[in-house]
Parts: sequence; structure tokens; C-alpha cells
Amino acid sequence: MKTIFNKNHITDAILIVSFISIFAAFISIACYGPGHPVKHNRTLESRAKSTLRAYGETELAYQYTNNDHYYGSWENLVETEYIARGYSGGNIIEGYSVWTAAFNPLRLAAEGDGYGCTFTAVAFPRITRPPGYLSTFAIREDQVLRAFRPGYGINAWGANGDYGTRTWEPVR
Repeated sequence: MKTIFNKNHITDAILIVSFISIFAAFISIACYGPGHPVKHNRTLESRAKSTLRAYGETELAYQYTNNDHYYGSWENLVETEYIARGYSGGNIIEGYSVWTAAFNPLRLAAEGDGYGCTFTAVAFPRITRPPGYLSTFAIREDQVLRAFRPGYGINAWGANGDYGTRTWEPVR
């Protein structure tokens, strides 16, 4: 009986499959190894998200412990040692710059302490090149971390300064 494959064909097929497997493993390591830029960007984003969440908790702690129940500016948080000295918006997160603002209107006796007080912290990426552009993140007094996702509206490319719809989507 004659077969399509003999011993030499089977050996050749095994060698070819082995070489393809080894080649695929090297390509996988080269593309997604420990130093890959996309993986590094995801690490930076993870640090940005966790730092903003910590900043939100810091603002809540500051508000809870001061008599007026106001949120603190960056300077207030550093002076009261809620943020360690030496940190700034430019060096607290690798690859990001952080902008913060606290709004504390005059206290209205009828409304109670801390009425209308808000804070916002936004982490802007300093790295804006591919691969895997970094996202912009923000947190406010509701403690919901959001990512900036530009959308395209009717006037997507702008008319009189209107650059289309912009959304901030909650991050899970």
C-alpha cells in the first residue's frame, strides 16, 4: 500500500512546524515583551489612575478634618502634609502632568458647611506619540475616575471654536 507521506515527509513537516513555532515565539516576545512601548504606556496609565484615586481620597480626608469642610488646593494639601513636600503637578506621575483646582464658595449658613464645594484633578499625558497614545484622566468630588474620549459631533472639525462633542467616560 502506498501512502502520501513517508518517514522523510513527516520529519520535514515536524521540522517546519518547529521552526514556525520558534519564530512565532520570538515575534511574540519582540512585540509584547517586558520593554514594549504599548505595555509601558498601560503601566503609566495605571499609575495615573491610581494616583488620581489617591488624590481624591486625600481631598475627602482634608475636607473631613478641617472646620469649614472645604477642599484643599495643592498648596493647602502640601502645607498640611496630606501630600509630601517635593511633589508637584509635574513630577507626581511619570509621563503625566497634573492640574488641580478646588472651588470653595462662601459658606451659606442656611445650606450648611461645605455647600457647593468642589475639586477637580486632571492628569494630562506628556507623551503624545504612538504606539498606544496615553489617555487623559480626571477625578472630581464624586470620586468617579473618568477618561477623556473625544467624540465627533456635527461640527467635529470646528466652527467658531466648536470642536465637536467631548465626553468624559467613567473608568472601571
